[in-house]
Amino acid sequence: MDEPRKKKPLGMLLMEKGIINEAHIQFALKEQKITKEMLGQVLERLSFATEMDIVLVLSQQENVPYVDVDELLPDQRLLKLFNKKLCLTNMFLPYMVDEKYADLAVSNLNDPNIGQLVNRHTGLTPRFHIAEKSKIINAINKFYYFLENPIEQAIESEVKLLSHDTEMARSMENLTRHILHLAVKMRATDIHLRPMEQTLNIGFRIDGVMQSVLALPSSIGRLVSTLKMKADMDIAEQRIPQDGRFAESVLSNRYEFRASTEVSPYGENMVLRVLPVGRSFMGLKQLGFFDEDIDRITKMFNEPFGIILLTGPTGSGKSTTLYAGIRSLNLLEKNVLTVEDPIEVNMSLLRQTQVNEKAGYTFSNAIRHFLRHDPDVILVGEIRDTETAAAAISASSTGHLVLSTLHTNSAVGAIPRLKDLGIKPYMISDSLIGVVSQRLIRKICRSCKEEYTPLPWELEYLKDSAIEKLYRGRGCDLCNNSGYFGRTLVYEFLSVDSELSLMIDTEAGLNEITKKAKDKGFQDIFDITARKTKMGITSLEEAIRVIGSLKQVHKQI
Repeated sequence: MDEPRKKKPLGMLLMEKGIINEAHIQFALKEQKITKEMLGQVLERLSFATEMDIVLVLSQQENVPYVDVDELLPDQRLLKLFNKKLCLTNMFLPYMVDEKYADLAVSNLNDPNIGQLVNRHTGLTPRFHIAEKSKIINAINKFYYFLENPIEQAIESEVKLLSHDTEMARSMENLTRHILHLAVKMRATDIHLRPMEQTLNIGFRIDGVMQSVLALPSSIGRLVSTLKMKADMDIAEQRIPQDGRFAESVLSNRYEFRASTEVSPYGENMVLRVLPVGRSFMGLKQLGFFDEDIDRITKMFNEPFGIILLTGPTGSGKSTTLYAGIRSLNLLEKNVLTVEDPIEVNMSLLRQTQVNEKAGYTFSNAIRHFLRHDPDVILVGEIRDTETAAAAISASSTGHLVLSTLHTNSAVGAIPRLKDLGIKPYMISDSLIGVVSQRLIRKICRSCKEEYTPLPWELEYLKDSAIEKLYRGRGCDLCNNSGYFGRTLVYEFLSVDSELSLMIDTEAGLNEITKKAKDKGFQDIFDITARKTKMGITSLEEAIRVIGSLKQVHKQI
């Protein structure tokens, strides 16, 4: 009888994929002696590997398919055959069933009890798919909560009770909690409370697009006051804008809500930014960069000194990309200091600090202070003024790698923006390594994706008459009938070599710089968007929404 094939250790598999190296393993083993964690947990906690990196390696080793739990809508009949406690104890999510099989998402493929348990409850053969443990836990908490607590009905019932509460004796806490749960269920990144003439409209921003979700009686306008109290705002002050924040546990996860109000004709308008606390970081591949660009961006992040800029509008994922780029550094050999507002992702091997303007700790002050801490890499959350720009450029000119974000509409647009902030052209040309400009674009929902024959104007927009089919989403329960689920990056990456550096120094026009960059292979944001549209990752409609009409695109190019 042949001996069973000996499985390679996880560390070796990750090394073979180039995700970690021997130094990472040795460092993690020292940590493991103290914490007694599994090696994979240590590697993830130290940011040497993402949870997805580990799961995909195990998927390949075990020849078990990977499933993205975030894109599942489990069969409720199957969920009802189990319960939340049972699923959490055994760490599996049942999500699909047919005549013979019950499909499960699991994180541990070596637990024989799960298969027996599923067979006993369903009479079906279990079919395993591997997934991230954190996503499985979140999904179990979410789906079982809403199975037992239909949130839309709960909101409707609470609104009726509050509408009849003429003496305003009933607390708004239940309604507040229900709205926060609904926002998490629908994957909202922002909650908008918008007073109208006769109603209070509740809107959610989902995958970057506003959706009107609820219309409440204007008598429930005191909901804004309840949220102001939570956010430690002055509820008596309704004449000027205010900012605040509060933390809340929703579906066993901690969220921070950043609140902001402004005065409108019908009352105070409020926006709540929804931020998961302790969210995991992602790699460049997961964010949506193409392989060839990952290699170039990784090379850029491994330059010894200079400045790298991420540009794009607010909420376009610039900080997330910076963290993904930092992961490509050998953090065991680098002293990385950050100043952020606020700290968005915790990484153990970084020395992270947060802006405190009341105490005088600003971006520019932090940079000057960092220089006394022997840094190799300095991350500055945002360059927003002349003082910060000058400090960042100065640090990058004295042997440090500086990473930061800037608000411009294009990669080349970072050059005049730095000039506007008082930086001399020769200083820009000496320091600038590269610029990544990015946007977030919605992905077509996988469960309702369909192909169609493009119209002539669509071929003209994409500048490709050979396209035979494009893709769109019909709309389904998973995507709330939007046709989209989740987002990916569209971007442009400008690498500044000696020739482009000379053009910046001699103050060549932006059109000249862009043309020279294109001659060297530069792909602008339209090229990447068109590529993802033709691949069926996004739709043409979404491409136009994010990067503009033909006239706007050609103007940018």
